[in-house]
Amino acid sequence: MYTEMLQASRMSAQQKLQLVLDQLGTYVDQHHFLQTKATANYRLWGNLAPMSKFNLLFRSYVLQYYRRSFPREKLLANNITDFARRLNLFRGYLDRQAIYYLRTTYAEQPNDFLRVLAYVSQVKGLEIDYETGANYHNRHLKGQSDFIPQNMKLQLAKKSSYNNFSRYNDARMVEFIVNLETLNFVSQWDVLRLKSTGKYLSDPTCYTKEELSAIADTESFNYGIPHGKGYVPWRYRNSHRDLDGVNPLESDLRKYAKKYWLASPDAHKVKGGHGDLVSSGGIKDIIYWKSIPDNKRLELYHGYTTWLFKNKIPATGFAKYYEEILEKK
Repeated sequence: MYTEMLQASRMSAQQKLQLVLDQLGTYVDQHHFLQTKATANYRLWGNLAPMSKFNLLFRSYVLQYYRRSFPREKLLANNITDFARRLNLFRGYLDRQAIYYLRTTYAEQPNDFLRVLAYVSQVKGLEIDYETGANYHNRHLKGQSDFIPQNMKLQLAKKSSYNNFSRYNDARMVEFIVNLETLNFVSQWDVLRLKSTGKYLSDPTCYTKEELSAIADTESFNYGIPHGKGYVPWRYRNSHRDLDGVNPLESDLRKYAKKYWLASPDAHKVKGGHGDLVSSGGIKDIIYWKSIPDNKRLELYHGYTTWLFKNKIPATGFAKYYEEILEKK
């Protein structure tokens, strides 16, 4: 009912965004973390699914408003207001709801990855995109020479359910980061501490280095449309960079976490760079990588990234390297 009323309203895109943020009681605390007021009369519905109409509409309103209102370069970053900050940080609450929905709806599944697969199987035409780079969700300590990527990135949907001329586009909107060993989500919401007051502890100095790793690697709902290896309509080109890559609007907690945990550039651009272990091969990449003994993984990962660099090709996923190089030896 709420979603239908929001869509039918004659308010502008900005007014609709402002209404949602206000009704949910959002505000930015002293550490630039988004909190919600206990007195708010509205909460995100527990049955709000990842690919819900509400999420689609909310994304479309962000795209409509910022496409018309600001310079094309770094739209949100050029507009550091309370509204812009709350809007940017609200992506995390959409992530939290998506994770909650999957873990409660598919609680019988043994891990989060299987929960995603179960959800996808029940939504007609929905496919997972494995191909958008996961550099920023596989961070490492400075100077760490034995680092191997631990996580893969999943995005829903692989392709938009709408044609290229529609105002709606749900391509690569919802994002999950999954640990390759446990197949469970890597998320800030699993380490953030909820105080007795109902507020999240947002002081960066109160978290351990290990907890900061999950905060640095966490998922992020996309207002813009990531390229990855997928198609992006011309009017949405660079929307992901301009609307989602806005570091000035991040919480102090995530900025602090990223000082410890650093991201590497792509292996096909820089020698020794990052190569996604899971990409075009999807589940096949996962199976091949998990079949490698622990004591062989570092050597094979270095071989994979060297292969990407020498051939100047974006990450293919481990399976292609395994089949083309290792099986022929």
